[in-house]
Amino acid sequence: MAEQYLSAYAVDADGFLGMVGSHDDALVRAALGGIPELGASGALLRARQAAEVEPALREIVTGRPDPSRPGGYGWLLELLGPTAGHRIGSIVPPGRDRRRLEDTFRAWDLTVLSALWGRCWTFPWHGPGPDHDPLPFPMLAPRAELARLRAELAAFDSERIDADHDLLPNGDDDIEEVAWLLDDILPSWTDAALAEDRDLLLVRDGGR
Repeated sequence: MAEQYLSAYAVDADGFLGMVGSHDDALVRAALGGIPELGASGALLRARQAAEVEPALREIVTGRPDPSRPGGYGWLLELLGPTAGHRIGSIVPPGRDRRRLEDTFRAWDLTVLSALWGRCWTFPWHGPGPDHDPLPFPMLAPRAELARLRAELAAFDSERIDADHDLLPNGDDDIEEVAWLLDDILPSWTDAALAEDRDLLLVRDGGR
């Protein structure tokens, strides 16, 4: 995949982890049934074939996720996000280097955002996952953290983006896109999750 994609979902993270060992056949059927519509809308990059999705989902709901499964399970979140949660939106984000943006956010004292950007949500594992830097790379902002994230974004001085453009992955080529991300996209996604009293799940895919 030549481009990167960043998708956002309002979810109940505890409910997602509760899928593990739930033996919830209705969830499996609902997820499989959503593939045609979500695939036709362009919302799915990977979870497009029921024959590939169903075995992975059943490993989760039967409580037997396989740590050696090629590709892990993070790729299922683009399907489970809108099936068991609510899809908020999707963009092509600035830069191809997630770590570079994490460092930039930290340099701008965006401590909540930088921590979120570098913290992998290890679904379906309750603790550390087998891959510390998977692709897709899921990032979870718990609902208890969202008010602090929103306040941090609101207080950020966007003029720093232009002044510190050398910190951006592609220098001044990224100024407008990073401003759009910090001023419009992330605040609106955070507001959407807050309005639903849910956790905010971000899934980055398409390249490191």
